[in-house]
Amino acid sequence: MGNADIAASIAGIAKNASLELRTLSFELRNRALQKVAISIRTNESNIIEENKKDVEAAKEGGLTSYMIDRLTLNPKRIEDMARGVEEIASFADPLGKVLEHRTLKNGIDISRISVPLGAIFFIYESRPNVTIDGAALCFKAGNAVILRGGKESVYSSSFLAKLFCEAIAEEGISKNAVQYIDNPDRGLLGELLKQNQYLDLVIPRGGEGLIRAVSEQSKIPVIKHFNGICHVYIDKSADLEKAANILYNAKVQRPSVCNAAETVLFHKELPSDAVEKILAPLKEAGVKLHYDKFGIEYLDLQISVGYVDGVKEACEHIEKYGSHHTDAIVAEDGDALEYFANHVDSSSVMLNASTRFADGGEYGLGAEVGISTDKLHARGPMGVESLCSYKWLLKGNGQVRR
Repeated sequence: MGNADIAASIAGIAKNASLELRTLSFELRNRALQKVAISIRTNESNIIEENKKDVEAAKEGGLTSYMIDRLTLNPKRIEDMARGVEEIASFADPLGKVLEHRTLKNGIDISRISVPLGAIFFIYESRPNVTIDGAALCFKAGNAVILRGGKESVYSSSFLAKLFCEAIAEEGISKNAVQYIDNPDRGLLGELLKQNQYLDLVIPRGGEGLIRAVSEQSKIPVIKHFNGICHVYIDKSADLEKAANILYNAKVQRPSVCNAAETVLFHKELPSDAVEKILAPLKEAGVKLHYDKFGIEYLDLQISVGYVDGVKEACEHIEKYGSHHTDAIVAEDGDALEYFANHVDSSSVMLNASTRFADGGEYGLGAEVGISTDKLHARGPMGVESLCSYKWLLKGNGQVRR
C-alpha cells in the first residue's frame, strides 16, 4: 500500500471516529479523561523507560542540551501531565453552548451553538508531553485527532498515545479517537496534508521550518505561528528592579521556548547605569548580547538589544521585527502602558509581566495545542474553546421564505 492509500485510510478512520465523538456525553468524556490520568500515574516507570530510549538516541544524535531538556520526562513532568488531564476534565463542557440567541421577525427561533471541529491533524516536534496535551484537549472538545510527533520522541509519544487509547476504550470509546503516526516518512506526511475530504484542521507546533513546510503543502486549513520573536520594551518610567526581574525571567527561565524574549528595547533616556543594572543578571547567566541585530529567534541564551525614542517607536519596531506572538512593556507611566496596549498587535500583550506567561496552562485553559498568531478562528494559546466551531440552529413552525 502506497503513502496515498495509507494516508487516506488514516484520515478516513479519524473522520469516522469524529462522528462518534461529537455525540458523546459530557460525563462520558470526563470519565474517560479521568481514566487517562490514572493510567499515566500507574505507568510512570514504564513511561520513563520508553523516554530513556528517546533521550539516549537524542544524545547520540547530537541534540542540544535545551532540546534534550524539552524531550526528557521525569516523575514531576509525568505528574504534571496527569494533573493537566484532570484539569481539562474539570472544565465546563465547551460543546452545546448557546453563543447567540434571538427570534427573527418571522417568528423563527435562531441560535448559534458550539460544536466540535471534527478531525484534526496535530503535528509537533520533540516534547512528548504534548502528545497527552493534544489528545486530551481534542478529545474534550469532541474531536478525533491524528498525532504526528517528531522522530526524537517516537518511543515516549507512541507509548503515551497507546495509554490514552487504552484508557478511553475502558469506557467503550473507540481507540480510533486518537491515532499516533510513528512512520517518519515525509512522503506520508505530505499525503496526509492532502486529505481535506476527511480532515478539518491542521495544527503544526514546532520550529519555523516545520510550520512553513506544513503551511505550503497543506490543502487543509492550518493554524500556525511561524516563530516567537518576543520583545520586552523598558520605558524610562520603569521600576528598575521590576524591569530586571521581568527581563531575566522572560529570557533565562526557559530560553528554548517560543514565549521567551528575543529582543529587549530600552528607552534612550534611561541612564546607562540603569540599563547596566537591568542587563547585569542576564550577563551573569551567560546571555550573549547582540546590539542592533533584530528579527531573530535565538531559542538560546542570546538576545538582541536596541534603543528607541519612546513607546511609539517601540511599537513601530515591534510591528516591523516582531512575529505577533507576545510582547511586553515595563513602565510605571499609565499613558505609556495604554499606548502599548492599544498599538501592539500581538496575540498576547503583557503590561509589567513576563512574556513567559503566554501559555495555555497559565491562562487557565488547561494546557494548549499551540499558540496561534493567525487572526481567523483562533488567536493566542489554543485551549479547548479554540478547538470548537459552531453551527446555526433554527426552529420554525412551518415558515417559508417569500
